[in-house]
Formats: sequence, C-alpha cells, structure tokens
Amino acid sequence: MGALARVLMAVGILAGGSGGLVAGQEPASNPEPAPRHGFWFGAGFGIGSLGRTCDICDNLPGESGPTAYIKAGGTPDRQMAIGVELTGWHKKVQGSTITSGSALVVVSLYPSSTSGLFLKGGLGGSLYRQEAPTKPASDTAQTTGFGLTAGIGYDVPVAAHVYLTPVANFVFGSLGNIRPGGVFMPGVQQTLLQLALGVTFH
Repeated sequence: MGALARVLMAVGILAGGSGGLVAGQEPASNPEPAPRHGFWFGAGFGIGSLGRTCDICDNLPGESGPTAYIKAGGTPDRQMAIGVELTGWHKKVQGSTITSGSALVVVSLYPSSTSGLFLKGGLGGSLYRQEAPTKPASDTAQTTGFGLTAGIGYDVPVAAHVYLTPVANFVFGSLGNIRPGGVFMPGVQQTLLQLALGVTFH
C-alpha cells in the first residue's frame, strides 16, 4: 500500500500540473530578465570579415577570420549602458600576419526597458598591424588612428543577471602609414564586420 500510495500521489501531482497549464498558468521555466542596473561585464567570440584599403596599394577586400570582444561599464539608466569595448581580429593572410583591434567608448540604447534588444555606437582608437615574412630594417608594421563602431544585439536571459548576447557590429578605423616587408602603404583604412555570440553579466 505504501508504494501504491506514492504512485497515486505522483500521478496526482502530474495531473495537477497539467491542469494548471491547461488553465493558462505559465511554467517557471524561462528566467525573467532582471532590471538593468549597476556594473556590467561581457565577452564573446565569433567570425569577422576584415577589409583594408590604402591610398596606393592593393586592397584587402574582405578576409574572414576569428574575432573576439570584451566589454565592461555601467548602467546610468534602465535603457542605457555606457562602457569600454575592446575588439580584435587576427589571421595569417598570404604569408603576412594581420591583427586588427579597437578600443572604443560605447553607448548602448535599449528602446524598451523590458526587452533585450539594443542599438550601440561608439568612438575611440583603432589599430592595424601587418607583419610580413621578411622584415627589412625600415619596416613599420603597425599604425593607429581614429575608430568608430555601430551595431545591434539582443540580451537573452538565461539565469539571474546572466545573458546570452548575439551581436552584429561594424567597426571602422582611419589610420596612418605602414611599411610591411618594405612595401609603403599610406593612409590605411580598415573595416570589420563582426558576428559574435557572447555572455553578459549585469
């Protein structure tokens, strides 16, 4: 009788749960998004397409490679986040090792205080480095300059104060001159189209 009673009790619990669902009660399976406030931190990885142009050289039309970002900041308002974001891209292309990076002050705006959708924009610094297989003494492999970014993303709550964040970013850099492998490249500019999936902690 003890075992039978336990089976009947389990059936009753299941039936009661099913009845609650039929009646329109929502199961507590999806975590509710916590209000955005205070300090936040995030990081992510993905794929990016890097393009590079200069005044008198062959262009790099769009090279796919691994990309990553890390960001941190504060939340002055439930619909605004301000912080610093570092973005990087790295790959060996035609024998040269190319590194692209940026350090930007970014503002993210949430159109709705109850939705994870956000739009972002930012300004800061940009870096481009191209290391050739042969390195003459006159080589200047790295240049820095002005950078900006714009993007869109969505915070998907997965736990209390933890979000999965897919993002699509555009990063632009207007840089100086370099001379990788003895080849002079003046007025370098770069663009990065980045698709990444990250984790954000609010």
